[in-house]
Amino acid sequence: MQRQQMLKGFAMALAGVFVLAFAGAAIAQMGQQRGQQPSALEREYMEIQQRLAEAQDKAFENNPELRDKAEGLEELVTDKMREAGYDLGDIMETMLATQAKMQEARTDAQRREIMESREVREAQRKMQEAQRAAMEDPEVQAAQQQFEEDMLTAMRREDPETDRLFERLQEIQREAQRAPR
Repeated sequence: MQRQQMLKGFAMALAGVFVLAFAGAAIAQMGQQRGQQPSALEREYMEIQQRLAEAQDKAFENNPELRDKAEGLEELVTDKMREAGYDLGDIMETMLATQAKMQEARTDAQRREIMESREVREAQRKMQEAQRAAMEDPEVQAAQQQFEEDMLTAMRREDPETDRLFERLQEIQREAQRAPR
């Protein structure tokens, strides 16, 4: 059961990741590098991300057909990963075991050690390879593009400012990339 939930969570993340795909490292690193509170620009970026995430959540809630399409995309991606020769069972077992270890870890150092272990790094590498293989498939690309279009349409119904918010995210990201590091 937990394995099914993890697979479903993985698939929903895969299906919905496009919405916040612009969450660039440049923004996250700006404040971290300075060791300061987030700037006004960083706060705006986070607020926009939150608003888009809420619109995405509402779109899923209010559109059962969108959930069905996400599940269909999940199944297609999983099938393509398996067709490409990846054993998702082994990968998911490692991820579940890692999740349990992380919950038991008492310190950041222990958590870091778990995440940097050879076993976890190998599972992450295999998952990324499997995802890449699936995402290169034309059938997956077409299904994902259709899902993204449907998701954006639903998000626009939930928040008419969706397009403007995405544009502003891109502007902020460009500004962050131009900023000295």
